[in-house]
Amino acid sequence: MRVTYLATNYPMVSHTFIQGEIEALESMGVEVVRVALNEPQAVDLTTQRSLDEAAKTYYVKATPLMTVASTCLNAALRHPSATLKGLRRALGAGPGTPRAAATRLLQFVEAVLIWRHGEAAGSTVVHAHFGQAPATVAMLAAAFGNDVEPNRWRWGVTIHGWHEFVDEDASALQAKLEAADLVVGISEFTRAQLMRIAPVDCWQKINIVRCGIDRHVFPSRCPQPTSTPPRIVMTARLSREKGHLVLLHAVARLRSRGIETRTTLIGHGPARADIESAVADLELGDCVELTGALDQTEIAELLRTADVFCLPSFAEGLPVSIMEAMAVGVPVVTTYISGIPELVVDQQTGWIVPAGSAPMLAEAIRDALTNPRRDEIIAAAQVAVDERHIVARSANSLAELFSRYYFGETCGDSPTQTEHCTTSSGGPNS
Repeated sequence: MRVTYLATNYPMVSHTFIQGEIEALESMGVEVVRVALNEPQAVDLTTQRSLDEAAKTYYVKATPLMTVASTCLNAALRHPSATLKGLRRALGAGPGTPRAAATRLLQFVEAVLIWRHGEAAGSTVVHAHFGQAPATVAMLAAAFGNDVEPNRWRWGVTIHGWHEFVDEDASALQAKLEAADLVVGISEFTRAQLMRIAPVDCWQKINIVRCGIDRHVFPSRCPQPTSTPPRIVMTARLSREKGHLVLLHAVARLRSRGIETRTTLIGHGPARADIESAVADLELGDCVELTGALDQTEIAELLRTADVFCLPSFAEGLPVSIMEAMAVGVPVVTTYISGIPELVVDQQTGWIVPAGSAPMLAEAIRDALTNPRRDEIIAAAQVAVDERHIVARSANSLAELFSRYYFGETCGDSPTQTEHCTTSSGGPNS
């Protein structure tokens, strides 16, 4: 099987689960053609692994203008009917404002470039990660390919949430779900949201592939006593929906009660200035550290020294960073949103509180540090990760789905509304 993987950015430090997924599939013999719309930023190319991946990737927007022009002209001259159909399809795929129309015309150009690249690479299957621009371009590329030669191209998408559901109308998510040959959701929550949007006759192609991790990168640590002061670690992109400010207010509240902590915030992003300002306003500069983006190995090392992992998000899919902490043996404190309760069960595999409440978060952190069942909860969390979130199973499950939906090969009963797969791959800063 040869499949084109399409992402907005690749490699990307906050989306290394895509890289792990690709590597796991390739270890099983699936050939993966890497394509990204945008070139990576310097922060995403800090390891040899990421540099190697970048060297294998075709960057659509980096295509020289002369190549873009010649490819589109050649496609129009050789396949005029397909080109006209593609233009009409792109213009009709969303709002009719001039700016939106211009964006969709550019996406059609990107689709033609991906079609040409796929033809050259011998790949007529495009699998996109995320339901926004990558899914739009994948849909247009496959449709154009089928206009050129009917019933030859296939495409699908992995939906994570919650971002895909915020602007579902503007991104024409329902139309994409109808057009896709395969839809993958990463949690029960995600699948339920997709079922809410998709027509009932599309439900049978919505499958669950749970996110997961590489246990070689995140092995279990030996049980250890709580540090003095205890260390709280948070791994997340520095963006408002992750809830960094709620954690800072919880840390300040713990300090006011005489409980000192050290907090390490791993990641980069647009909210860094706001977070630094809050650290100063709350007078936490002596106990809060921002590390910037780190690679998987560095994150694993910090987790091995952590006493609590905290992710107080307002909106998520099902974060890989929680799985990483649980696998290592760090008690997790997080929020009751989206797919998180499918893994973190309060007082059983972690601690879970309503989003946005600094007092409740502070109390949960305190309990995670002092609860006499702490080691029991840590052990149960590791079992939960090992049962449902291992990358090797993800690759096997995805390969089966690709075989069935993209290449027309059967592999058992239909997975309609069932959890066909157990994992997807994971990485840091997610």
